Amino acid sequence: MTLNVALLDPASLKGEKLLELLDESELEIDQIQLFEDEDQAGRSLMFRGHASRTRAYADFDPDTQQLVFVADAELAPGVQAKLQGLSKGYVIDLYPERYTDSDVFLCLPAINGSTLTSLDPGRVIGVPGSATITAALALYPLHEAYELLKVNLTALVAASESGREGVESLAQETARLMNGREAEASFFGQQLAFNMLPDVGDVQSSRQTSSEQLLREQLQILLGEDLEIEVSTVRVPAFYGNLVTAQAETRKAVEMDQVQEIMDRADAVRYDHQAQKQPSPVSDAVGQDVAVVHRIRQDSEESGGFALQAIGDDLGLGGALMALQVAQRLVFR
Repeated sequence: MTLNVALLDPASLKGEKLLELLDESELEIDQIQLFEDEDQAGRSLMFRGHASRTRAYADFDPDTQQLVFVADAELAPGVQAKLQGLSKGYVIDLYPERYTDSDVFLCLPAINGSTLTSLDPGRVIGVPGSATITAALALYPLHEAYELLKVNLTALVAASESGREGVESLAQETARLMNGREAEASFFGQQLAFNMLPDVGDVQSSRQTSSEQLLREQLQILLGEDLEIEVSTVRVPAFYGNLVTAQAETRKAVEMDQVQEIMDRADAVRYDHQAQKQPSPVSDAVGQDVAVVHRIRQDSEESGGFALQAIGDDLGLGGALMALQVAQRLVFR
């Protein structure tokens, strides 16, 4: 089956990664159209050995496409309206928080990918945020086995969570400080280099940040609305990747001698309870297609609960790769 495909904002970090994955994928793409803001349109990008020139959003016609990938975090309202009016193909959006819950199907293929076969054309399919993906992949197998009741999460998010500007800002701050100059922080509001920032996103009236609220809401969609979840997010001076720590209460007592077998059967996770080397995003997650789970242990009273750490690639596994996997399930079903 040959496809007409559109990618919105190939210049973003996730869009760039997605274009790379599409280029390498087994999808039979007859034509790919690349769209971005008018002031950037006209650039030439390579795809499967041929140059494709980007076009302005004004030229975007979603009804000519079977798959539309959206990697633009700040999509203009007019373009979003076009996506929601799609009649034939599917929209796969890396920023589903822009829609109401009834307008988007939040999908993580390892958890609810089987539902994709029943979706009618015209539906918007949302890819969860990168920290949500890392946490959900790590927790889902244990939730299936022992039934989570409550989870306390802390997510450490890198500069790339804010896109290319975030990465460039951290690089500039680091370079200035290493040369004995002031950081001159601007993008994050204050210095991120050699620092940590406890507010990721806007602080809401509930005193949660927007990133904490999003992570909690998306996890409840994927793991169950009855699950009680408390979330804290912290921005750390890393360029890429994320790390999630979780403390969970379970209905059934966790049998530690079963945990390795449970995680071995799970999709898109890697866990080795005998690991001698501690994993990190740089050495073990970036560029990998799994969430790396580390140090699962029972709670101190062994009364029904566990703690773990999980790391993931926020651009590949945490975004572009999931979008590609959704597309593959739609096409090859």
